[in-house]
Amino acid sequence: MSLIVKFNTMRLERAMAEYKKLKKKSDSSVVNKAMRFWLPFAANKVKQKSTTAAQVRMELTGQSKRISKVEKKKRNQLTNSVAFAIVKSRLRKKGRKHFSKKAAFVSDFYETVENFVNARVRSIGFLAAGFIPAYKAFNVPTKGMPRNQKRFKGRSIGKKAVPVSNGKVTAFATVKREGAFIVAPKAFSSSIPEVRRQFIKWMEEDVKDVAKKTGFKK
Repeated sequence: MSLIVKFNTMRLERAMAEYKKLKKKSDSSVVNKAMRFWLPFAANKVKQKSTTAAQVRMELTGQSKRISKVEKKKRNQLTNSVAFAIVKSRLRKKGRKHFSKKAAFVSDFYETVENFVNARVRSIGFLAAGFIPAYKAFNVPTKGMPRNQKRFKGRSIGKKAVPVSNGKVTAFATVKREGAFIVAPKAFSSSIPEVRRQFIKWMEEDVKDVAKKTGFKK
């Protein structure tokens, strides 16, 4: 399945054209600069919509049913947790209807439950990490991205703009983790105004800097 999203970039393109003229930059360098900021803005939208590691851990270690305080103290902290119930249910589906009370089995079982919780927590950055290959293409710092996801080898790619003799200069990025668009379907389109504001901010800073150097005062 492939998802292509199209949206209006006219106002952004105008800001980019003004920036290019002011800074005397090439079309390709301006386009690549826009992509370098657009990707993190969009990825951040996905991260904001995603469940946090703390929320996942809290949900999985929460109690699946009410038990007395005395009973809680006698059991492992993961006993009766949602994760406990999920792992137990999976074992039953595999034919394990009866569970041994032997220390070795109990220890292995709780280790499985704990590993299950930790695996779910580690997978939190999965969707946002889909942007990493494109990040690398446009030299975007990966600071803040999940450490365990930095070696992501998916099909997501980014391709920088290059100078052309005629026609439009283009760059593109693909994020193959379709869940990112389910969680935040407007991640890219809603980031356009932010990129435009960034270009306007740079131009305003340049104007102020020139005014300061030439002694101009309002």
